[in-house]
Amino acid sequence: MNSDAWKSLRIRYREMPEQDPPAPWRRVPVSVGGVVAVGFGTHTELLLVLTHSGLGIIDVPSGEVVARKVDIDDDDYDDRPVQARGIGPLAGQPVALSGLWGGGLRTMTPDGWMIHRAAPNWPAECAVLCPPGNPGNLDQSSAILLVKDLDPPIRALGFSDSGRSMVVANTLLYIWRRETSF
Repeated sequence: MNSDAWKSLRIRYREMPEQDPPAPWRRVPVSVGGVVAVGFGTHTELLLVLTHSGLGIIDVPSGEVVARKVDIDDDDYDDRPVQARGIGPLAGQPVALSGLWGGGLRTMTPDGWMIHRAAPNWPAECAVLCPPGNPGNLDQSSAILLVKDLDPPIRALGFSDSGRSMVVANTLLYIWRRETSF
């Protein structure tokens, strides 16, 4: 992309409204703050959330907190976590995290949805969802701006292994879910 194309893309993103993704995606209402890092349990729709006040597990299909641990010890994670030991239904399992200190989640689903971060109003960031058939081409008209002007910037974004759950996190948590079979 040349500099004029990048400038045009930044302008387009600045003007785009936030919007929810199309069906079958639906927003999962959650109220979690102080997010440091998140990660999905392997082959589950369970999201481990590390906050400044402890660890929690959210069952994404229901949006319910199914486990919580506020008394965290040194064995739960290191001081710059990109992995944590699961609790509750993920007890004993290592969970890869994405957050303040790096790490990463899947950015593409098995059926082709992709999620990206962009910063048209740097340092504030936005999360961009690209539907199947749009191979990560951020300047396509089918790109969807999920959340806009997040400041502090995005700490994590991505999908569960199945591609049925999607998360965007800065200090707050945004979750979407879909029922689908591949």
